[in-house]
Amino acid sequence: MNNRVLIIGALGQLGGVFVDALLENGDFVLASDIHTPTPDQLNCDYVFLDALNTRKIKKTILKYNISQIYNFAAVLSAKGERYPMKTWEINMGAFLNVVKASIGTSVKSIFWPSSIAVFSEQSGLELVKNEVPMFPTTMYGVTKLAGEKAMSYFNTKGLIDIRSIRFPGIVSSSEPGGGTTDYVVEMLKAAKLNKNYVSPLGKNTVLPMMHIKDAVSATLKLMSIDREKISVSSAYNLGSFETSPQRWNKTITSLGYRLKLEFKEDFRQSIADTWPKKIDDSLFRKDVLWSPEFDEKSTAKDILKLI
Repeated sequence: MNNRVLIIGALGQLGGVFVDALLENGDFVLASDIHTPTPDQLNCDYVFLDALNTRKIKKTILKYNISQIYNFAAVLSAKGERYPMKTWEINMGAFLNVVKASIGTSVKSIFWPSSIAVFSEQSGLELVKNEVPMFPTTMYGVTKLAGEKAMSYFNTKGLIDIRSIRFPGIVSSSEPGGGTTDYVVEMLKAAKLNKNYVSPLGKNTVLPMMHIKDAVSATLKLMSIDREKISVSSAYNLGSFETSPQRWNKTITSLGYRLKLEFKEDFRQSIADTWPKKIDDSLFRKDVLWSPEFDEKSTAKDILKLI
């Protein structure tokens, strides 16, 4: 039986790709956002929906008999440090309002993305396991950790089924949305346009990354399995490959592109210094029976074709 899916924040970096994947899956998809899509941006029904409006969310759920929600509404890490109070209000408000609107309705499960931003230097950054001490250093990370704790409560109490993945940096052809790992996409765009690029992170700053198609396939697999197969009440680690600005530049140039790379560290460097260098996602791979399709080079090659 196909799902009736509501995607909140459908016009962001992740939303549009999930729209296409779910449509291909045979699901009914209703996209929503607080922005207006261009005529060719979405291939499904669309409604204007503010994730902070609980009444409107519930009205939409009831009208369209929604069975699954993918909630991507969030202020990301770098942008969030400029507006920390607003980030808390939006990120936690969107999380809790969607949950509140969904309980007692046709909604069977919710996907809410977490992030490697929940980790910190106390987490063992060389290889971060699924359950470790977490003291996030950004408001974005704080909201993600708070959401993880809240979803664990809702899952444990049996109030509603919420599933989550701690995404690494996502590599896609869409416009970055204000995250600390945006350089991976920005460097690809600069290379394609034969422009120079100034990295906001140091040349040897290693962070985990992932092709957006792998992020989507992992999420859809997680959302398709029985709850009994999920061994955590909060979020799963997820990884694919690790890179740094200098290494990423070598990968890009190995594909025949020329990119003059300079370095000028900004506030994002202090954020990256508290994030994992490598992710242990063995628990997710064991429970969900998933593995990535793309490595570093094939990710760069594929995204460069799409830009």
